[in-house]
Amino acid sequence: MTAPPPKRTCTLLAGVRIEAGATADWRALAPLHYRSHHAGAVTDVFRIVYAGEFVFRNSDFGLASAAGHEQGHPQSEIPNPKSLPLRIGVIVYARPALSLAARDRATGGRYRSAGLGRTSLASLLNREVRLISRVVITPNWRGLGLASRLVAETLPRVGTPYVEALAAMGHVHPFFERAGMTAYPPRVPPAAERLRAALEAVGLGRTDRRSGPALGAALERLAPAGRRLAEREIDRWARSYLGAKNHRTNRPARARALALVARHLDAAPVYYLWRRKEDPS
Repeated sequence: MTAPPPKRTCTLLAGVRIEAGATADWRALAPLHYRSHHAGAVTDVFRIVYAGEFVFRNSDFGLASAAGHEQGHPQSEIPNPKSLPLRIGVIVYARPALSLAARDRATGGRYRSAGLGRTSLASLLNREVRLISRVVITPNWRGLGLASRLVAETLPRVGTPYVEALAAMGHVHPFFERAGMTAYPPRVPPAAERLRAALEAVGLGRTDRRSGPALGAALERLAPAGRRLAEREIDRWARSYLGAKNHRTNRPARARALALVARHLDAAPVYYLWRRKEDPS
């Protein structure tokens, strides 16, 4: 039996290091993140840089200027001296939200049952918890495990017993788990489960609700009985969803209801929590 070929490693990783950064590092790479550039009440920033010596072309790095290098001729070759490390990623830590149901489940109600007022609770959370607000790796350096490495190496450096994160794409890209964090899948509300079941019963899957217009077009292709059932359940869910948000009965227009389904029905993020090992709880 032929032995499998040895695993190939990227030699560039030998020149990668993680170090303390600044908000300027986050601002430089923020355009690469899919969410808002506002990262909350930032407390810590770390960056991952390449400090080795190699020759690259400007065209290989779309963010050459953001990485601290001046844009030159598109195809020119430029050495990367050790005095100018190439910034290839950043992680941003921030203060946590005051209330989070997933945190209550993961910590056994540690903060919900503290019996503290709002100010005292905020003070306790700020002492004990940090939130991973943003993680960005530049496109040419993705697929090398650098996001997990950046998280794993910086978790102990923020100085709190707990670090948490929320990831909308946690099921697809579990790099927080690879970094040593524990995943807590979201609890799906009964109203959402009912709507999903109704849509699947009439033949509408997740791809059919990728956008409001796509869902509307899929509804139009259904037989009349199936369309009535789906639209009735969509209206029911949308009223329930908005009622939970603004505490009053609300019947949205059809276009808005479809947009709400597309944006929020499948958007429950995965919650992740890291506990410092010496933490007694």
